[in-house]
Order: sequence, then structure tokens, then C-alpha cells
Amino acid sequence: MTNTAPTSTTSGSRMRTVRFDAFGTPSVLAVGDVATPEPETGQITVDVQYAGVNFAEVMFRRGQFPVDLPHFPGLEAVGTVRAVGEGVTGFAPGERVAALTLGGGGNAEVVAVGAEHVVSLDGELAGLDGALAAGALCNVTTALGVLTSAGHLAKGETVVVLAAAGGVGTAAAQLARSLGAGTVIGVTSSPAKAEYARGFGYDSVVSYEELEQEVAERTGGAGADLVLDSVGGGFRSSVTGFLAAFGRHVIFGNAAAEDVTFEGNHPWYTNSSLAGYNLGGVAGRAPELLRAHLEQSLAEVAKGTVRVDVTVLPLADAARAHELLETRASTGKYVLDVRS
Repeated sequence: MTNTAPTSTTSGSRMRTVRFDAFGTPSVLAVGDVATPEPETGQITVDVQYAGVNFAEVMFRRGQFPVDLPHFPGLEAVGTVRAVGEGVTGFAPGERVAALTLGGGGNAEVVAVGAEHVVSLDGELAGLDGALAAGALCNVTTALGVLTSAGHLAKGETVVVLAAAGGVGTAAAQLARSLGAGTVIGVTSSPAKAEYARGFGYDSVVSYEELEQEVAERTGGAGADLVLDSVGGGFRSSVTGFLAAFGRHVIFGNAAAEDVTFEGNHPWYTNSSLAGYNLGGVAGRAPELLRAHLEQSLAEVAKGTVRVDVTVLPLADAARAHELLETRASTGKYVLDVRS
């Protein structure tokens, strides 16, 4: 993913933005003052009110993904249209919108974003709270994509969600249920997180040590049909052991920051499938699909089908949000109030 830095502006106006100039711990994050961007062809600029914080940004900050320095984090923003670039139709200044800012830059007072990744918050979305929309953009869209396009969930199947108390995990549990899953099992790293996750529709929530036995008991030994894995690390290698015949292991993150290598013959030998889901990759290769998932996700949140627990922090606390995500002390979703 390439870096999208704020560009120069003819008006000479300035704005606040989160940035980092070197890879490292949350302490490398700072709020700085830079030139306000102007929209390029095919873009709009958004006056941001709320900006989400995601674990992907933690990985960018740690240097796990190649981003240019300085980097301006932020993958989702909600606010109003500031200006419309050449070739853009369907948006007007002052219109309330939600945007996937997949090139970064969303944790700022103004962000430039491709119009194809912007959704107007009108019609059935008019009443959607701004902080809630910002908290749903990446997580609920990812959960929907992982379950459907990558995981091909069928009615009656057993789904296992690792990191069950996180933003994607809690959304995935609710969506899996609405899509017809027969059993949904969550996995967390602590009793407190397990207690929190149980409020999102899981049939059971267990520890990583208890998972294999829980799956065996729930499925009569048949195994899980679909495992959603954003955790990585050594546990990733054990997933095959509790998959059903022709079960799917979908990887969409690596919180442990430890890579695991599978042999090329692994799916053949184990009668299983490995699949991946990356929001930025979908944006580049299937933008129309991503937009459909984005619109559907926001609609599900607006209808109340999917509940998103949002904790709002001031822009200056971006490093604190990263720290909570990185230490796995978080539940739900962190959103920055950019104008506070």
C-alpha cells in the first residue's frame, strides 16, 4: 500500500494530521500541521469529523507493510464534502459522506480520497451516527467480505472467529448469524474479552486452549467449516486440525506479527482450503465488489442488524488507540474525534 501524503494547496491553508516519520512503537505517532490537500482528478476532499483506527495501521507503523515515510495513517473517515475534483459526479460540497481512505491520511482534518470509495450518508443512511459509521467502515466491510467472497459461508455451517472481541470479530459473529450460520464459536485471549464477546451472538466463546475440544463437541467431531483468522502466529498452524473435510481457513490479518509457512501441498493433503482477504487488494482488483460490500455494511449497521461498540478519543490520543490495539487490550472499535 502506497502512502498518500497531503498535497500542496493554492490557498495555503493548513490542517492537523497524525503522522509518523519512522517505524516503531506508538510513540512515533505525532499530530502535526501540514498543507491542506486539494482534490485531484477523480477525487473529493472531505472535512473529517470522525476517523477510525484499525489494526492494519498498527502493522503499517511497525513496518510490517511497505509504506513510504513520512506516513499519514487512517483508513476510514466520516465528514462532509469539502471540494470535488475533475471528473467526479454525484457529490456536492457540504454533503455528508463516509469514505474508505485506503491510501492513508484519514486521521486528519481533511483527506483526499477517490470518489469510488465514498458513500453518501443519505436515504436509509441519513440517520447513521458519524462515529458509528467511522467505526463500521473497515471492520464490518471486512467481516462481510471474509464471510462471503473469501469464506463462501453456506447456511447451517459452523464458523470459528479468532479474536472474537475485536471490531471485525464482533461484526463477523452478527453477520454470520444473519447469513444463516448454524453455529458460531468465538475465541479470545482472556476471560474479560470472552465475557464481552458473548454479547454479540456467539453460541460459545472459549480460550485458544479450549477451542479444539469445543469444536469437536459442537460438531460431533466433524470439525469447523470456516475459520476466520486475523491472529496468526503459531496458532495458525493448528487450525487445520479442527477443520471439517473441505473446510476453509481464511486469513485476513497477522496480529502476532509472526509469519507461518504452509507447504504447497498442504490443501491437497488436508482436504482444506486456504484463502485470504485484504481490503486494499480488493479495492485495487474488484472495486465494484468492495463498494457493494461497503454500502451493504453501512446499511446493516443503520438497520441495527450489526452492533458496533465505539470508543471515541480525541485526535491527540491516536497513539493511545494504537497502544490498546497492539497490546490486545482493546474491545470494540476506536474512533478519533478529529475536531475535538
